[in-house]
Amino acid sequence: MSSTSHVPAPLDATGLHIAAKLSAMIQCRTVSRPNRQDEDRAEFTKHVAVLNEHFPAIAGAVVQHTLGITGQLWHWRGADAAKPVVLMAHQDVVPVESEADWEHPPFAGLVADGRIHGRGTLDDKGDMACILQAADALAATGFIPGQDVYFFLGDCEETAGNTATEAVDFLRERGVTPWLVLDEGGAVAHQAFPGVKAPVGVIGVSEKGILDVLLEAHDAGGHASAPPAFGAVQRIARAIVRLQRKSFPANVHPVTGLMLKRLGSGAPALVRTGLGLLSRPGRAAGEVLARVGAEPAAMVRTTVATTELAGSDGINVLARRAAVTLNIRISVTESVDSVITGIRKRIADPKIKHTVLSASEPSPVSPVDCEQFALLEACMGHSHPEAIAVPYIMMAATDSRFFTGISGHVYRFAPLSMDKSQRGAIHGTNESVALAELVKGTAFYSRLLRSL
Repeated sequence: MSSTSHVPAPLDATGLHIAAKLSAMIQCRTVSRPNRQDEDRAEFTKHVAVLNEHFPAIAGAVVQHTLGITGQLWHWRGADAAKPVVLMAHQDVVPVESEADWEHPPFAGLVADGRIHGRGTLDDKGDMACILQAADALAATGFIPGQDVYFFLGDCEETAGNTATEAVDFLRERGVTPWLVLDEGGAVAHQAFPGVKAPVGVIGVSEKGILDVLLEAHDAGGHASAPPAFGAVQRIARAIVRLQRKSFPANVHPVTGLMLKRLGSGAPALVRTGLGLLSRPGRAAGEVLARVGAEPAAMVRTTVATTELAGSDGINVLARRAAVTLNIRISVTESVDSVITGIRKRIADPKIKHTVLSASEPSPVSPVDCEQFALLEACMGHSHPEAIAVPYIMMAATDSRFFTGISGHVYRFAPLSMDKSQRGAIHGTNESVALAELVKGTAFYSRLLRSL
């Protein structure tokens, strides 16, 4: 080789090595569906085989259990079992509406411009690749973790399937009480908070509850040439307007207050002062934050989104039935019952039928002042030293919410850096992750496993 030949830097070589494994995972079209019979089961089976093939050292070091249909719970026995740890990621991905809209094919796992592209790179196969790569590299050296480690790789997280509950039941029956559970959720976010230039490592300590409610109104129907003054459609429309006009109260939870205080450490003096004022628990600061924008509002209150609408089947036919589905994210300061009561009170229409389609309470809040959170901060300081670690309450839902039944220390954080556009690509188009972030994410999990 001549002296002018280009030799890739070790960081590049490591990133490409992990990316090659992730590429094989992305090429498995593990798209989950509400009706599991609609899934391509061969792709899920292939994905499990890919994990065994590309991470052979850890696959050979664990006891593998299959849960659900193709969910995986791998048990890596440690030197002690007193403080077991569960590391989670999910194999399934959301559908791609139009592959033609992607810059690179969504299921090819192509590497270009220092990034690997494809569905699942951020949600959540990239995180899974980092977990397994860290464990695989350690297992290849004969390393034995200080504590038992369980890897839970779900297969129906995107559709809120029951594989995670099966994993919880499996562990509970064996008397396993995890000292730490870590799932996806937070990330190292850039451009996420106005006035804060430093990247922010947001660690989820709780999740908002989820409530889906169907509202229905019925009427006589008939020909559209003689419409009534107030029919089923108008009744549903009025209900939607009433819900929009009177939002649920905004409150700054102590976790949100702590998040804002920590953010202030990386902000200019004026911004730091403002964040300090907004960090005060209660409704006053909550109402101010709720006026800043949709995301801050979602942080401090129960949100109500109107999603599916239904009315007449004909253009000239009055609706005999009009309906709307509400997707509600419940603040940790409220409950399913209190929100249902609030919805009925705001609508104030006894002729509208309410049907609860699904409901889950907000998750318990895991502590911040504890060894487990400190460990996550230390690992983040190793992989992303420039980031400010902050706790937050997740607005979305993950499989980890089911694990709160067997552990009081459940956290949500994937050690991958994302800017605003990359976060927007999750469940959207052109999802991708930087190869350098795969290296950092692997370093995070390696540090965590070594620290047990």
